[in-house]
Amino acid sequence: MKPGLAKLVSILFHPAIYPLVGLYFIFEYLPYHYPNRVVILSLVMVFCGTYLIPVLISLLLFRFRVISSLMMDKARDRRWPYVAGIVCFYLTAGLVQSAGLASEAYQYLYGAASVILLHLMLLPFLKPSAHLGGLGGFLGLMMAISWRYALNLLPFIGLLFLVAGIVAAARWKLEAHDGKELLLGFSSGLAIVFSTVYFLAP
Repeated sequence: MKPGLAKLVSILFHPAIYPLVGLYFIFEYLPYHYPNRVVILSLVMVFCGTYLIPVLISLLLFRFRVISSLMMDKARDRRWPYVAGIVCFYLTAGLVQSAGLASEAYQYLYGAASVILLHLMLLPFLKPSAHLGGLGGFLGLMMAISWRYALNLLPFIGLLFLVAGIVAAARWKLEAHDGKELLLGFSSGLAIVFSTVYFLAP
């Protein structure tokens, strides 16, 4: 894989996209019926809470030189953005829960926040891949709802495993992570989100 293609893959499959995609999938394919206005407002809320606000915080951290790069290639640059992400994800999950929306939606966000927390705790030792963590978490969501609702998502799940391999190859090519960090990022996202959605959602 050429470096230019690896960068494009990293941008297209950025971990910030998965909360919004996951919530949309829940509203679209699970047996919940909400007015369009509720769906749109929920998507906007999740977009702001899990993407827009964390990005703005990262920009401020970079502006005040708390982090040296927005790419966060160094483990120490991920510390405070991860803290901000954990707070934003947990607060957003709480808002989704208090709004009475699908239990899978807020458990997915709680699970994603827990993945970030684990990665934060591991930063002194290694740098788990956030790209693979987000993708693994989304895959965990798909597997959990497939089993809970007897949905035939096997082709889609297989495609996600293929995408995970491509993203891992891209991150490896860019020398952003070693093999252990890629595997840890993916497996932690998959295991934690699957567990929170499958076992904890009412």
